Amino acid sequence: MHKFTEVEIDFILADIKANGVDIEDLQYNLLDHICCIIENEKSDNEDFYEFYKKIMPRFFKKDLKEIQEETEILLKFKNYYAMKNTLKITGFTITVFTILGAFLKSFHLPGAGVVIILAGGLFSLVFLPLLIILKFRDEESKTDKWVFSLGFLLAIIMTVGILFKLMHWPYANILMFSGVIAFTFTYVPLYYVTRIKRPELKFNTIVNSVLMFACGGMLFALQNLGYSSKTNNQQEIYEEYYDQKIETLENTNQELYNIIDTNKIEISVLRKYSRAIIQSIEEIKQELNTKGDDSFKDLQANLTTYNDYMDKHSLAEKKIGLSELLKKETQRKILDDILDHIQLQVLNNENSLLNKWS
Repeated sequence: MHKFTEVEIDFILADIKANGVDIEDLQYNLLDHICCIIENEKSDNEDFYEFYKKIMPRFFKKDLKEIQEETEILLKFKNYYAMKNTLKITGFTITVFTILGAFLKSFHLPGAGVVIILAGGLFSLVFLPLLIILKFRDEESKTDKWVFSLGFLLAIIMTVGILFKLMHWPYANILMFSGVIAFTFTYVPLYYVTRIKRPELKFNTIVNSVLMFACGGMLFALQNLGYSSKTNNQQEIYEEYYDQKIETLENTNQELYNIIDTNKIEISVLRKYSRAIIQSIEEIKQELNTKGDDSFKDLQANLTTYNDYMDKHSLAEKKIGLSELLKKETQRKILDDILDHIQLQVLNNENSLLNKWS
């Protein structure tokens, strides 16, 4: 066992200080640890200084100052490694959930919505916030810390917007549009300006800025895409055809009412029920953006009464299905099409029965 002299102990302590370890407690802990190794492993015929040089690389990869840096990290972020491991596990989980959710949604399989929500929620509420915290630890420049934090915050907003869009939830477009605009036209220029003057970052800054601006620009362009003029023209032709068809049937039915006995109970009840449904449809179309759910409830009630009437007269094949799509949150265009189909079917049924009874 090696016996230390005061000179050797002073040499080790001075070398530790010279290699950038400034924390006093850490200096003496290292000194104690190095002394223990030398005492247990050094043979009597080995030179102290040569043996010291041989064992020192055990404590670092590049230099001894790494130990102090790691110690400062642990003192500043006691949960640093736990956060880093959580980040890795969360990243892997998000990847799996995203792939699984895309697969399930592509093949219209159950569980797609839940998996996508989990992936988006973990990414925006766990992964990105942890990344912000770790960036505050890694980056030395305060400016870089705040710029990166802004970028991650905007990424959270865009991710939540995309998640809302996939799930057809309200405010999706507001979140996506505001996030994309702020990212493309605020964050990217800010990132470029704050980093371009540093020679060691110049190339990476240019490349990253181009990539981010290109991605943001394409997302911005997607937000402003509407239907093509060809699609709009076809839709107008389709709506015009439906309006003409409905108007023709209404006129034809009115002519039939004029030539038959409208005092018959069956005919008067048919007319009453048909008019009630058509009136409910017109009310929904006129006040769709301002009225509550009453119009939808009225229409559902009128359709139920109408179908009961059809059953009563053994006309089940002319019943109108109470579609689950007939809800206020259904997209406007789809809802308009459903209402047109219901109105046309009611008029067709009315025309068929009037011809039968005339």
